[in-house]
Amino acid sequence: MVNRKPKTIINLLQMLGDFVLVNLAIVLLVKYIFNGNEPWQDLQAKLIFILLTTVIAKITFEFFGLYDNEEKTWTEQIASLIVSLVFLNLLMVVVLYIMGIHDLSLKLLLLIPVVQFATLFIWHWFIFEIERRMTLPSRTIIIAPSTEIGEIIEKVDNGFDQILGVVSDTQTQINNDKYRWLGTYQDMMEVCSTYKPDKIIISGNTPEEYKKIAVQKSIKFEVEVLVIPGLYEIMLSQNPIGQIKDTLVFRVGTADNVGKEHIKRIIDLGLGLVGLIIFFPVMLIVALLIKLESPGPIIYSQERISLHGKRFMLLKFRTMVQGAEDKTGPVLATEQDPRITKVGRFLRATRLDELPQIFNIIKGDMSFVGPRPERPFFVEQFEKTVPDYYFRHFIKPGLTGLAQIAGRYSTSVEDKIRYDLLYLQKFSLLLDLQIILLTIKVILMKDKAS
Repeated sequence: MVNRKPKTIINLLQMLGDFVLVNLAIVLLVKYIFNGNEPWQDLQAKLIFILLTTVIAKITFEFFGLYDNEEKTWTEQIASLIVSLVFLNLLMVVVLYIMGIHDLSLKLLLLIPVVQFATLFIWHWFIFEIERRMTLPSRTIIIAPSTEIGEIIEKVDNGFDQILGVVSDTQTQINNDKYRWLGTYQDMMEVCSTYKPDKIIISGNTPEEYKKIAVQKSIKFEVEVLVIPGLYEIMLSQNPIGQIKDTLVFRVGTADNVGKEHIKRIIDLGLGLVGLIIFFPVMLIVALLIKLESPGPIIYSQERISLHGKRFMLLKFRTMVQGAEDKTGPVLATEQDPRITKVGRFLRATRLDELPQIFNIIKGDMSFVGPRPERPFFVEQFEKTVPDYYFRHFIKPGLTGLAQIAGRYSTSVEDKIRYDLLYLQKFSLLLDLQIILLTIKVILMKDKAS
């Protein structure tokens, strides 16, 4: 087994350093700005403020994943840090006003997050490097049908796992010094006993009897098992437990949405109207930039699929040259698509191209949170090639969703559908709020913009 104790100690050290630096920046800057005459002189008030700052920092940093370092890139760490500090300082201004401290200078309010970011950037970089050096890679075996092995290896080959080899239904083409074929499903017990892995990654498409063996090994030998879920596993996840007389059963089904959808619609309508008022000046500026760069319409409308297969016209700011698909027909955009204009590339990176969809939300075609609506042409293709794809149309599509905050630009359709199905299963208003807040972090990450 890989020793995870150093990782735990490092995370505790990181957290302690964060709290010290966050509070130190505030205390020193207040003394500097007010020249020693702080707005509060009472020691008890200072201690209460420091305690509240620490508690709010802990909650905010945890929420935005600042301590979830495993397999996170440095870019994702920085995005988490920026968003965490923004929310922390907004909340602290509210706390100060509640405490009766109103005479805060704009200079102070601007300097505090800047100093906090500079010091925490250095501190987190130091911790990030230490953790990478101290955490040993997990000895990993991959168990999956031969058709899935290549895709799984591509995701796992990231430096955090030492891939010992693969186990599949038949001998795979991947048979070299780096990724050896270790045997078939029937050889699982012998393979696990011989290689003693720390981690087993197993596809949900692996036959049930062999998934059962993997679970048994995980319990007996403390092996971490990661299952790439299909619809069956997603629908069983955290389901309510029931009984048929004295027999234990799982209640399988989607989340109970009675009443929730009506409340969600009211929230969508309210937020949509507020968003329209707030972002209307931004939309005017974007419209002007699009018109100045290239000929063509400012707003681009495109047919998409909504709840239960209903079709609607989705609105976006145009980000491609006019007539981008006249010769090719429907083609999914790529990360470096030459059809995208310079202004369009910026709009996509910041997601400002999605702003006109506020009108779709107000109209009721979409929600703020839900699976992203797809074009009929691609829906027909995906329903033929991607198992369970049609289930994503059992809930209204959204401006952002679980797949958008958890995935990346290049995330496969199969992986996105897993997140969409999980959202369908776990839908709640609290989950919607979490997704909206985490979307702010995603906007700062280039590899997640879509």
